[in-house]
Amino acid sequence: MLSIEHQEDDMEERLGALQADLELFAEGQPIDPKYLFLLYPASEGVWEIRSVRPAPSIRVLGFFAKKDVFIATNIALRENLGGWESRAWKDVKRSARTRWGHLFHTHRPLISTNLSDLVTGSIDGKYFKT
Repeated sequence: MLSIEHQEDDMEERLGALQADLELFAEGQPIDPKYLFLLYPASEGVWEIRSVRPAPSIRVLGFFAKKDVFIATNIALRENLGGWESRAWKDVKRSARTRWGHLFHTHRPLISTNLSDLVTGSIDGKYFKT
């Protein structure tokens, strides 16, 4: 189960906005790098869906099981993650890999830096750091 802890009373409303953001993917809407991003290192295949409005910004981490099938493994508040090489980022990526392993054991996620291998209808752009 995906969950986050936060002190604010309006988190329920924020999680509703997150659900609406996730439905963009489920409905087959065009995807761009502001929404979906491959985390470093690309060889691990950990992706993030970015839900940025309203604050606080939320990251949903997960993997592609096959084309157009994204499996969310965990979420985090962006404000708690720090810089992209921080310990917190490493921890949430490790947690994503661990949860994938617990759920799917020997089934490896689909790993590619070519977004058209993973998502139908993606908009051209830079979806990962080189």
